[in-house]
Amino acid sequence: MKKFPPFRLVIISLLMPFVCYSADQRPNILVILSDDSGYTDLGSFGGEIDTPNLDQLAAGGLRFSSFYSNARCSPTRASLLTGVDAAHVGFGGGVVGDWVREMPFKAHRGRLPYEQPLISELLGANGYQTLMAGKWHLGGSYIKEHKKQMSPAWIKTHPGMELTGYEMEQDYLGLPPQRGFDKSFVFHGAQGNLFFTPKDKHQYYEGNQVAKLNYDYHYNMRCYSKTLFNKQRYGGCDGKSAKAFYATDGMTDRAIDMIKRASGQEPPFFMYAAYRAPHKPLQAPEELVQKYLKRYADLQKIADDRHQGLVNKGLFPKDVKFVNNNSLWTKQDPEKIEQFRLQSAVHAAMVEKIDENVGKLIQGLKDSGEYDNTLIFFFSDNGAAAHIGDLMNTPYKGVKALLWEGGARAHAIASWPGVMVN
Repeated sequence: MKKFPPFRLVIISLLMPFVCYSADQRPNILVILSDDSGYTDLGSFGGEIDTPNLDQLAAGGLRFSSFYSNARCSPTRASLLTGVDAAHVGFGGGVVGDWVREMPFKAHRGRLPYEQPLISELLGANGYQTLMAGKWHLGGSYIKEHKKQMSPAWIKTHPGMELTGYEMEQDYLGLPPQRGFDKSFVFHGAQGNLFFTPKDKHQYYEGNQVAKLNYDYHYNMRCYSKTLFNKQRYGGCDGKSAKAFYATDGMTDRAIDMIKRASGQEPPFFMYAAYRAPHKPLQAPEELVQKYLKRYADLQKIADDRHQGLVNKGLFPKDVKFVNNNSLWTKQDPEKIEQFRLQSAVHAAMVEKIDENVGKLIQGLKDSGEYDNTLIFFFSDNGAAAHIGDLMNTPYKGVKALLWEGGARAHAIASWPGVMVN
């Protein structure tokens, strides 16, 4: 039997329905990606975080017990959207889509090449409506429209490279509206504040224009930053209470609006919903953070219960020994352990927020009459990041950006309500 790399399996799974169904029966496709969520973060994967919507999705569909990512944000996204190895499309060796990390080599360019078809372009050419909301992080910029303002930063971050008209055009052609997405609401980079108040400058785009954010919800904000540098960049919202845009809620609202507009039309739709949580900066509603601070009084019990939870669900062998990498919550001074406990609590709060919004997406599909005929995928782009240690990837060793199991293995769920019946 021929074996395929994991992400080719995903692309093949997306395309298989077209072989079996006529044009008027083709399903909608919804791909939901979380950012830095640990393997055992979900209840359906042994975790203690409240994720009822994702657990229900798993119960009615498929859980992938051995699903592998590329262990880092951009390489995973590159393989997902192209169906090929990340190095063939500029994201080899863990390269990510930011100017400071781009290199003058094809395998490490940090920007999707325009000649490589994306699944959005292939589906669009075959009659699908193509939609995206969330994090891009695959390179590209609007430098050709803002050369005077942006070129000094480009030149500084690209030593030995020349800023030509061709380079600026390729950067423009590397963005979602030019890569087959009919509608898009995106954050182009890697990280930034998740909370924005009306007075804050933001980096969201709708199509090729700066987006107008909606500040519909009131939040008590917890914005954890450890270093002085990050406190200056990302800690300004901590302790504030105000109406704000919160990335996880805000992008879901835009995604639901796109789905509503696409629903009921003859062509099916492909929606790529890429959350920025629980990626740093660690920011979440204070009430949820307090909930998990109480739950995380004994972090060793959390780790032990995650391991046992996987065993109970048949996702990990009962008698296999593993290394208990618990130094971050057992072998530091009490103050640092408390910092780690707080980081873990904010991480958990961000994951619960994702689950809440997956529930909103599902309800949006039901309200639009599209739920039964929508093929839904959910997975993380890699394991949890280093600031959480191995806790959220328990019982696996390693974190994001490392090719240990904890960095590359990801929880994954597939559901097609009208077809998959237990």
